[in-house]
Amino acid sequence: MIRASTAAILSGAILTACGQGGDAPSTPAPAGPEAATVPQPAADAPAVVDAAAETETTTVQTEGYPDGWEMQDYWSGEYPNAFAVTAEGVTVMGHETITFEVYPPIYCGLPNKATYSPWNGARVESDDLNFVAMTYPTTFTIQEDATIEVFVDEGASQLDLKTGDVLTYKSYLAEGFFIAEKDGKLYEMNESELPQSTQFEQGPDDQEWVQVTCDDAAQTRAWVLYTDAINANGVEPYEYTGFGEASDLP
Repeated sequence: MIRASTAAILSGAILTACGQGGDAPSTPAPAGPEAATVPQPAADAPAVVDAAAETETTTVQTEGYPDGWEMQDYWSGEYPNAFAVTAEGVTVMGHETITFEVYPPIYCGLPNKATYSPWNGARVESDDLNFVAMTYPTTFTIQEDATIEVFVDEGASQLDLKTGDVLTYKSYLAEGFFIAEKDGKLYEMNESELPQSTQFEQGPDDQEWVQVTCDDAAQTRAWVLYTDAINANGVEPYEYTGFGEASDLP
């Protein structure tokens, strides 16, 4: 079952939102920094929880994100994005905090052959890496009555959906599985279980961030956006050789 494999490797928990492809909303960005709280449930957290339930949180600063964006503490996907440094003297653009627009950057050097992946445990530990994603929840509307299989804390269960029901698409996992919210509850379901007539709203792409330790004397800490990293000279997307496996380049 996907919850016992991919989701556990990603973060040990199922959290907030996942946007789908499209243009970013035009809502004006707030002027000052904001504190985004990331829920941190236990490693054996169930796949359905009360959305209002109190959880332990870690505060991560963000700046400039319009209303509606949320934070999840993992990178989605069966094989999450990752990047590797392939040359000496590589510098990437980072920021002191996670930012929506372009704010004064930190030019952050990264060591040659370093691989930045949630699965590279040695690098995560040595450089105190933190992986988070800013996501924009979207909605989907049920166009015909259906009963679908979902995963809850007791295991598989059946969920009755009625024509006109509007659910929130929260967080993608892998292989078609995602987290959806209905009536304040979070469910793990597979898109293939939904009626083909289901209408999905489109939203902006996820913005995936990793907090790194720069390769300088001060060991500067910086947040690096994945898309900024792979656009830098001497950085390439990392090619996985096995599920759940990643390491620095040889």
